[in-house]
Amino acid sequence: MLTSWIIKTFIPKNINNKRRAYGYLGGIVGITVNILLFISKLLTGIILNSIAITADAFNNLSDVGSSVITIIGFKIADKPADKDHPFGHGRGEYIAGLIISFMVLLVGFQFIKSSYGRIVNPVRLSFDLVSFLILLLSIIAKAWLGTFNRRLAKEISSGALNASSFDSFSDVIVTSTVASSLLISRFTTFPVDGYIGLVVSAFILYAGYNLVKETISPLLGEAPDPELINAILDSFKEYKEIIGTHELIVHSYGTGKYIATIHAEIPSSIPVLEAHEIIDKAENKISKKLGILLIIHMDPVNTDDGEIEKTRSEIEEILKEFPEVISFHDFRFVGQNNYKNILFDIVVSNKIRPEMEKDYVNSIKRRIKEKYPDYNAIIGLDRDYLQI
Repeated sequence: MLTSWIIKTFIPKNINNKRRAYGYLGGIVGITVNILLFISKLLTGIILNSIAITADAFNNLSDVGSSVITIIGFKIADKPADKDHPFGHGRGEYIAGLIISFMVLLVGFQFIKSSYGRIVNPVRLSFDLVSFLILLLSIIAKAWLGTFNRRLAKEISSGALNASSFDSFSDVIVTSTVASSLLISRFTTFPVDGYIGLVVSAFILYAGYNLVKETISPLLGEAPDPELINAILDSFKEYKEIIGTHELIVHSYGTGKYIATIHAEIPSSIPVLEAHEIIDKAENKISKKLGILLIIHMDPVNTDDGEIEKTRSEIEEILKEFPEVISFHDFRFVGQNNYKNILFDIVVSNKIRPEMEKDYVNSIKRRIKEKYPDYNAIIGLDRDYLQI
C-alpha cells in the first residue's frame, strides 16, 4: 500500500521526534500532490482551451497553502520553551488546524455562491471526455491524500493533520459534484449542478463548523482526557502512605505536553521530611511514567483522632443529601471542648453556577447545624475541573 510505503520510507523507526516527522511528511506530500495536479490541469486547460480545468488547476495551487500551514504549525509547535513561552509552543499545531478549518468553511461559502449563481443563471454544460477524465484523476488523487493525512493524524492524534485530511475530502466532494453534473448534462438541461451544489455546500459548512469546534476547543482549555486522569489517579495506588487525593487539575500546552497539579493526603503522624520524600518520589516517578510534569501539594491529615474520624463519617452521610457535592477534603477541627469550628472543602459539579454557590454552601451549613448545634461549619468550595 502506497501510504504504508511512504511512511516506512521517510520516517525511520527510531526517529527522535516522531510528531514533527509525521507533520512535515503530511505537509510535503500535500504540497507535492497539489503541485502535480496544478501542472497537469494547467497544461490540459491550456491545450484544450478549457477555462473550467484551468480554474480548477489554480484551486489546487491554493490548496498548497493548507499544506504549507501544516508544516509551519508543526515547526512552531516543535520550538523549545523560551523566556516568553516557558511551557513551549505546542499550541502552534492547534492554531494551524484552526486556520485550515476556516479554509474548509471558505470552500463551503464559495461553493454556495457558485451553486446559487448556476441556479439563477443556468449555464448549458457540454460533456467533454478529457475534462471528465481529468476530474476523475483529481478525485482519486485528493481522496488518497485525504486518507493519507487521516492515517497520519491517527498516528499522532493531530488536529492539524485531521483538518488537512478533511480539506482534501471537501475537494473530493466538490469535484465529484462537478463530474456528476457533467454526466447528467448529457440527459437534461435542468441546472442540477446548482441544486446538488447547495446540498453539498451545506454538508461542507456543517463539517467545517464541527472541525472548527474540535480545533479551537484545546485552545480554549478543554477538559483533559479521561484516560490520562485515570492513569494519574491510579498511579497513586502504589503509595500506601498517600491515603487520598483531590483537586487534580491538568493543563495542556500542546498534544502530549501536560502539566498537572494535585493535592495528596498523608497522615500527620508521618515526619515532615519523610512525607516530603514520599511526595518527591511520587512526583518524579509518575511524571516520568506518564510523560507529564506533575506537581503534588501535600495535605497532612489527622488519622489518630477518634472524634475527627467519627464526625467526618457523619458529615460524609450528610453530604450525600447534596448530589452536586462530588467529594470533600481537608477535614479538621479548630477550637476546644464543644465549641469548635468544623473546617473542610467540598468539590461541586459545574451544575452549581457561581451565583448559586453561596446559597448552596449555606444549605449545607444549616443541615450540619441541625446535627451539631454547638459546631460552626466553615466550608470552602472548589470546582470539578475533570467532569469524568
